[in-house]
Amino acid sequence: MKFTLKQLRYFDAALRLGSIARASEEMNISQSSVTAALDLIEQSIGQELFRRIPAKGIIATQAGQDVGKRVSAFLEQARLFESDLLSLTGDPTGTLRLGCYEPTAPFVLPPLMKQIAATYPDIRIDLKEGNMHQIADWLRSNTVDVALTYQAETPSEMPFLPLFHARPWALIPHNSPLSQQTSVSLQDLKDEPMVALDLPAAKSYFEEMFQIQGLVPNVAHTTQSSAVLRGMVAGQFGYSILNICGPNDRDKHAGYAALPINGAVKTQTFGLAYSAVLQQSTIVDAVIKICEVLAAKQKFSHLLLEPTSEVDQ
Repeated sequence: MKFTLKQLRYFDAALRLGSIARASEEMNISQSSVTAALDLIEQSIGQELFRRIPAKGIIATQAGQDVGKRVSAFLEQARLFESDLLSLTGDPTGTLRLGCYEPTAPFVLPPLMKQIAATYPDIRIDLKEGNMHQIADWLRSNTVDVALTYQAETPSEMPFLPLFHARPWALIPHNSPLSQQTSVSLQDLKDEPMVALDLPAAKSYFEEMFQIQGLVPNVAHTTQSSAVLRGMVAGQFGYSILNICGPNDRDKHAGYAALPINGAVKTQTFGLAYSAVLQQSTIVDAVIKICEVLAAKQKFSHLLLEPTSEVDQ
């Protein structure tokens, strides 16, 4: 091979960032080193891989994109190989690229990351948060090693370890008479103004809940932030529906009541998704085992708002 692993990393950075200057900043080396790496790889392959556009950076040709996919896959295997070698004489060592569905991150990440740090302190976590469609894309492209997400939007070919089953529940502003009830139905909610979480997959999931019962929600406001959503409900702009009930959601001073939704509603399964190939990685295997223990000990049960015994399911 005429080029080194470092030069392949320079190539990958330039391709991802579309800029030699930004690649040099990310890799903390000179622009001339990045340019030399690109030139060497192009000469070795015998094709133009990038078009240099003054003041605009670089654009990969079709050949450059094809080479880039192979370089990215090779670098991923090299990273796992290096991690496995370092782990041969001790506990798992290296970087875990962890994806997480953003609205759930404040609630599900702490228990997992705390356990990883306590059990394997040499594992460093590179965290990426996004919506469910982004998480699925990251899994398919090996951008992340594992991801905390809902099973419904996980690629079917990906192994999935369930951590808990989350039944939807309602946030009812304190100024609503419904907040005095012990539970609510979708029929109770259909005419009330709704603050909806406007994220891919989430929006359709909540709309489908009503459609199954022949109802249409009265969506008055939308937001892509679960924190803003809670603030708007507390501000009496309407009710909302979520699947994860954080400890603060049960606080009587939160500005809203957390109530179970009675009747037949679709339950979501939340867990750890990963590639079958990456399961062979020492780090990924270690994290899977930690998640199995957390699930068995029901370490996420405090995030679930279960129906009371008198609620019709």
